[in-house]
Amino acid sequence: MTSKPILRSIFRGFRKRCPNCGKGHIYGRYIKPADCCHTCQEPLAHIRTDDFAPWLTIILMGHLLVPTIYGIERMYQPPLWVHASVGGPLIILLVLALLPHTKGACLGLMWALGLTGDERQ
Repeated sequence: MTSKPILRSIFRGFRKRCPNCGKGHIYGRYIKPADCCHTCQEPLAHIRTDDFAPWLTIILMGHLLVPTIYGIERMYQPPLWVHASVGGPLIILLVLALLPHTKGACLGLMWALGLTGDERQ
């Protein structure tokens, strides 16, 4: 059994590239993994990240947005309607933009560790 480099696989996945070769795309659509890498034919569709990617996205966004929103509130004190009308759509767009990258990183990690998402205790 050969060892797969974990950090390189995570980084390649974050870039939405095949964790094996780093060249092929891992998605066929928005966040649906391709059946296999079109470059090296590494199978990818069997890896199920399930709730791992959304959980990681929420954690990252929370650590980025809470200090930012708090700083804006302390410096400018905008009315609540400004927070709701600007912040709400901005947060949704940021989450939708980050989700494919975090799912790719999760897929890269699971690929490097040989996990498929079907493991039982």
